[in-house]
Amino acid sequence: MSIRLLSTKAVIIELSPIQDEKHELEEGFSFDFNPVLDKENNKRFLVVFRGEQIDTKNHYRSKVVFISHFESEKVLDESNLTDKFLLINAPAIGYPYFRAFYSNFLLNAGYEPIILPTINFVKLADDKAKALSEKKTDSD
Repeated sequence: MSIRLLSTKAVIIELSPIQDEKHELEEGFSFDFNPVLDKENNKRFLVVFRGEQIDTKNHYRSKVVFISHFESEKVLDESNLTDKFLLINAPAIGYPYFRAFYSNFLLNAGYEPIILPTINFVKLADDKAKALSEKKTDSD
């Protein structure tokens, strides 16, 4: 299968100070991604990246949902969502854009940027395929 990156876009950007310090917050960064079919074009799909950061040292919480929009050479359906191409290659292409955006977003907001690690999408693909298969089975 051949794919082409069409565009990238941040669709949710949140940054807020942590004001309630009575509750202990778990510091750190969490990350997830999911392939999603484009309902308007059966040769297109999205990879939706979600990152959240809690920084108790600098007293902020941030969240970004970022979309990479792709086009495939072939028609796609629900069965392709667990295809390793959509779980490895496409996220590996879109992730550097998400990574750069997240870091620059914090820097431009006046905070120390976080440098997100590189991700081995091959390692994550099996777990993600299993989770997507279970989700599909639950919705049937």
